[in-house]
Amino acid sequence: MGSVREKAYVLDASVLVEILAGSRLVARLVDSITTGKLDVYAVRLSLTEALYVTCRLWGWEKALQRMRALVDSETIMLIEDEEVWDYAASCKCAIPISLGDCYILASAKKYNLKPLFLKPEKELLEGLEKIKTWLGWELEYLIT
Repeated sequence: MGSVREKAYVLDASVLVEILAGSRLVARLVDSITTGKLDVYAVRLSLTEALYVTCRLWGWEKALQRMRALVDSETIMLIEDEEVWDYAASCKCAIPISLGDCYILASAKKYNLKPLFLKPEKELLEGLEKIKTWLGWELEYLIT
């Protein structure tokens, strides 16, 4: 495995929700993405999670419209690799965190990406040592 790619992230659903909402929390991140300074990736499960969260906030039509616009913009590349399933299952077997988080970590590990979460969550903090050991590098957060 090579070193982690410095300008490439795989985004957690929490970050995607903030992007869909046009939040100030992600303004610099979005600017870096749109100007080509960063490459960002997402897994379909994270898109699904972000869609149901935003559906609860804005209703189905508005949430779906924003999600489709984001996906259609091709600013976020989708990881739809069957091999990631093996990595995600390995992660879930070793670390008691959500399957969604395991997909983020699995994609990060397979493609040497930085996993980006909105903020440190209890479950991730409790598993941090196991995560570092399994993944091989640190998690990153927009809010610390």
